[in-house]
Amino acid sequence: MKVTRAVVGFAALVGLCTVAPAPAAASSARSRVAACSHANTPANLATARTMRTAIVCLVNQERKRFGLPRLRESVRLDRSAQGHSDDMVRRNYFAHVAPGGSSPFDRISATGYRWSAAGENIATGFPTPASVIAAWMSDVGHCQNILEPAYAHIGIGVNPRGVPRFVSGPASWTQDFGLPAGARAPSHNGRPAAGCPRGL
Repeated sequence: MKVTRAVVGFAALVGLCTVAPAPAAASSARSRVAACSHANTPANLATARTMRTAIVCLVNQERKRFGLPRLRESVRLDRSAQGHSDDMVRRNYFAHVAPGGSSPFDRISATGYRWSAAGENIATGFPTPASVIAAWMSDVGHCQNILEPAYAHIGIGVNPRGVPRFVSGPASWTQDFGLPAGARAPSHNGRPAAGCPRGL
């Protein structure tokens, strides 16, 4: 059965583009993935907690690669992201703005996370943390969110099922990013994000 894959960044639906990395780059990518437990574990064979930990690890591996500070996991952003992943699967839509008009910023604020900067990545049809991070890093908008120097926190939502109207396999993912209101940006180094897409 063919599995179609879709990724959405800040605003646009994007098809997955596969680019073969050079051997040295592929070796480096494998070592970054290997540093994160369960990076290649399918979401339908693990707990959401396990998948969150793997995604945060992979994101921080990418940020470390470009000299950016680590993101810390936020329970509130986890709640916002998990709610959105579950809602997309349950109501069979794939978008940042939910039917009825709830935006990422509305959902993040509803958890009590007071922010001065926020962003979101979503994807469906990618079975493992490594596969979805590779797709996000290969797309400009998603990569820019992952390498945004102003963000301090991240939240992850994962549903082991894909959004039925869009894919025939697992899983659905949401990343929410934030900088708390009144906090200083942890970095001002915009060069890594400006060079997106980066690939894994």
